[in-house]
Amino acid sequence: MRIYISITVAFFFNWYTVTSSYGQTVAGLPMQFVQFYKTYMLINPASIGRESPIEFNTGNRALTGGFSDIRTFYANANIQLNKREEGKSKHVIGLTFINEKEGTYINRNTASFLYAFQIPLSQRLSFSAGAAAGFINYAFKASNINAGGSAFAPNGDVGLWLYRSDFNLGISCNQVIPSRLTPFNATYLIDRHYNLAADKSFEISRNFRLTPTMVFRWFSKELYDLDMGLVALLQKNLTAAIAYKYRKGASVSGGFSNIKIGQSVFKLLFSYYDAVGSLNYYNPQSYEFSLSFIPARKQPIVEE
Repeated sequence: MRIYISITVAFFFNWYTVTSSYGQTVAGLPMQFVQFYKTYMLINPASIGRESPIEFNTGNRALTGGFSDIRTFYANANIQLNKREEGKSKHVIGLTFINEKEGTYINRNTASFLYAFQIPLSQRLSFSAGAAAGFINYAFKASNINAGGSAFAPNGDVGLWLYRSDFNLGISCNQVIPSRLTPFNATYLIDRHYNLAADKSFEISRNFRLTPTMVFRWFSKELYDLDMGLVALLQKNLTAAIAYKYRKGASVSGGFSNIKIGQSVFKLLFSYYDAVGSLNYYNPQSYEFSLSFIPARKQPIVEE
């Protein structure tokens, strides 16, 4: 039974299906995380290294109920290569791994090497250009009703990012290299799509800040996503957020953004997502958490 649940969700929750005279063809798009405002590095390589010379990020999203075996995990690490000096350009490299697991039988893996070049435009404003290169793997474990298989394809992303301490704006082209993967009797199109991300922080008082944020993903006239959120920071440590996925669902989040252990900083955020309207069956409830670690941070570029 679990394989049927997995295939159902794979086709209706994550992927957009089109027909082909040669058989079934599916266009694959990456998972959009509930905490989209915490995962800019997954969609735009130019956004890495804004906060600290070294940082580590991880997160996990899992569905609930009968879909509880379906989850997405990511891990990311970034490091600045040259000395961190105010008013100087920076070279940042990173590694990202994403695993999308659909039950016991279906796995989609993405691994990427990231690079970003950041230059200051003024005392407060900086510009960054970045690229990512790696591979995508679709793997299907054999079962008593289906043969297994695995296929690889190259993957690349490019992006631009404009930022300062209270503002971010970025655009990226993702899955730049069109590819076809046929791990078994279906072909998956790895096709390019585009992301626009933006946020702006407002200091309401000394101990309270609000940040409206959004990410728009465009694949075609028929297939696009819009995520909008409002993130609140209280006492420079407590984080609370609400977010809405256009025509899909809404989420609430809460956590800590400044857990200090010595000079190192941890950030922890938990989210719960619920679908709305007629999409409840194919867009089930989920929960998500993220953890960031910034070692021995002295002077951050951006405070969250």
